[in-house]
Amino acid sequence: MDDRELLKKRITEADRTAYERSILKVCGFLSAEEQGEYYRLERGFVSEQHFLNGGHPEAERQMAFFVPEYMDKDEAVAEKISILKITPVNTRFSEELNHRDYLGALMNLGIERECTGDIIADRDRCFVFVYKELEEMICRELTRIRHTTVSCVPADEAPETILPTFEKLCINIASERIDAVAAAVFRASRQKAAAAVSSERILINGVLTLSPSRQLKPGDRVSVRGAGKFIYDGISGSSRKGRLFADIRKYV
Repeated sequence: MDDRELLKKRITEADRTAYERSILKVCGFLSAEEQGEYYRLERGFVSEQHFLNGGHPEAERQMAFFVPEYMDKDEAVAEKISILKITPVNTRFSEELNHRDYLGALMNLGIERECTGDIIADRDRCFVFVYKELEEMICRELTRIRHTTVSCVPADEAPETILPTFEKLCINIASERIDAVAAAVFRASRQKAAAAVSSERILINGVLTLSPSRQLKPGDRVSVRGAGKFIYDGISGSSRKGRLFADIRKYV
């Protein structure tokens, strides 16, 4: 069984178990492409409450939640996701650490990648989203990254100042087709945007799209390899000539 089939099995089993036993079940911290598998399976889910969440509104890596009727979303997320703050014990003697350093230190503790969500580093601090049950072990065992002694403690939330930021755009488009929207966002021609689709460089909600006529819906997350990412927030108006004005949040 290949990785995709294993992932499909994990997601469907979590869904079925949550429904049949009326308990909270989650699946992984999924990458954008893995989240695409969740969306492909979504119509067949039997659980009434199911959603993706990574611990903050713009999370790239997200868990698939299957939630019983008696539990609300915030309660489910709080039960399964913990935020850890990692800082040098002595900033004077600390190295400049990056995303790879923090991830490597977590992997060295024997933690699987699916057990860790986003890792957001900002100068001399880092916030990591992890499975709740790993919180105590990581805080106890993670004492050194490269040659830097660090402290790891639970945090209530990650500061907004280090979360992903966006440039808000209002673009003028002829339609909500992916080639029209991508062309306007990245200031390219429709032909170049269509070529990006045909060369398999555009993903919508983690799913590779092969049709330049694919219509976007509010909330769709679009990634164009080699160009960038944006969130499509929908139509906000139209011109007298029938052109559409669409709101976009472009990652910066």
